[in-house]
Amino acid sequence: MKVNWNLKYQKPEVKRRTTALWSGAITLVAAWLLILPVAAADDWRPPPPTGKDGFDWIELTSGEWLKGKIKSMQDEKLEFDSEELDLQEFKWEKIRTVRSPRLHSVWFDTLGKAEGSLLITTNEAFVVSETATNTYPRAELLAITPTGTKEINKWSGKLSAGMNVRSGNTKEVEYSAHALVQRRTPSTHLLLDYLGNYGTINDIETENNQRIAGQFDYFLSRKLFVRAPFGEYFSDPLQNLDHRIALAVGAGYDLIHNRRVEWEITAAPAYQQTRYLSVAPGEKQTANSAAFLLGTRWDVELTRRLDFTLEYRGIFTRSDAGADSHHAVATLEFELHKRLNLDISLTWDRTGNPSTGSDGNTPNKDDLRLILGLGIDF
Repeated sequence: MKVNWNLKYQKPEVKRRTTALWSGAITLVAAWLLILPVAAADDWRPPPPTGKDGFDWIELTSGEWLKGKIKSMQDEKLEFDSEELDLQEFKWEKIRTVRSPRLHSVWFDTLGKAEGSLLITTNEAFVVSETATNTYPRAELLAITPTGTKEINKWSGKLSAGMNVRSGNTKEVEYSAHALVQRRTPSTHLLLDYLGNYGTINDIETENNQRIAGQFDYFLSRKLFVRAPFGEYFSDPLQNLDHRIALAVGAGYDLIHNRRVEWEITAAPAYQQTRYLSVAPGEKQTANSAAFLLGTRWDVELTRRLDFTLEYRGIFTRSDAGADSHHAVATLEFELHKRLNLDISLTWDRTGNPSTGSDGNTPNKDDLRLILGLGIDF
């Protein structure tokens, strides 16, 4: 269905100018009246959108209506800022109708990007621009971002920290910190990730490692994306590793992407530099090599308040650069409050060929740790 509208109204003393917002609002009113059936007397609906009040409306599958403003829709979730309920997140399948006279950038799977006011029903999405009303299948809809959205609204993140202290015959202290920041638009995803651990026993350092990773994804379709670039920095002096840096450009694919399960895989050629703190006589302290990166991430919503995440990343390269290295994190996240979580994480790090130091000691290949921490979403 495609309806073209030509709005030509002009006073002699005023320049003829139709703004996108005013034209879109009038057209949206007409589209609303054309496509929706007449409601029964006991089926309350808000008045047709005019854009004068500046509000968006959503209808839940329960028949309830909420007034507020759309913040974003991505990953099958709609963020909606209600006047009475504040910021809420709804599963997309729970949304029956969306009406917004405001301008939005809308991303469709195979049909690309469109901009305009919105009217979304159970099967169709109407995007009303200055000159036309275009109709798309609702099933094709990937993401919605209000045009002119403040930059800060595109960002989100999480901070998590854990600590273990023991005194008496043994004085033991352990700290862990995890920070994640991401920026999302309908077609891109930037992610920055930090994980650090530090520990001492009787004032002797037993753990000290830092890992920083960053990636930028550009989505070519609902499932296929390009990851360019990916970068990772890792340091672990107790593993005789001054630093290991990896850079990669590759691609990824969403094997499963629905309201409860997300599973993606990535692959990329890479470059890796490894520098050791010390080496045996005759060995190189720095190794530069080509590598290949494989990764996967699996997110599952087990219950309304319990999520499980499994992430794995492997880098495969020459023996003198450490051979293969593996990093995996499995996390159970319990929602204690709207933005407060209890996290239980099991991390595994492995270096296939650790370098022997100048003292003749060879680090263990594997590190395994269990982390309990509190996390705050923002």
